[in-house]
Amino acid sequence: MDVDEQVMARIIGTGSLRCTMHVDGRTFDLEDVTISKSKIPVRKPTTRGGAYFTDTTAYKIRATTRDFSILPLLPRLMLGPNTEFVPVEVRTHLRAGEDTHNLALQSHISNTVNTKERVELYMIVDRCPC
Repeated sequence: MDVDEQVMARIIGTGSLRCTMHVDGRTFDLEDVTISKSKIPVRKPTTRGGAYFTDTTAYKIRATTRDFSILPLLPRLMLGPNTEFVPVEVRTHLRAGEDTHNLALQSHISNTVNTKERVELYMIVDRCPC
């Protein structure tokens, strides 16, 4: 996991995040975005599916979108039985005084929940090339 811990701490400390998710040249607006650091159920650092490295803790993103056009893309994007999953990029802005920094978090979708009103997305942050 190539994540800048200080930047992630500042992102977590930010109240409401305005984020967009980018995949295959498409943009999806994200709502109700929360980012947290939590333990994951592995006993030692490991490589997941040969695609990304995970430690015993990870930064996780929970977000929703009302754009149901994402549904046909999800089988290619999600971790799981699929070994050719595609990373997504979650973009946001972080203000530091008078400066605004554009941030891109490379993530993988680990789970989704669909309702009539929205799609809930659960992601793991792989890289923060901040």
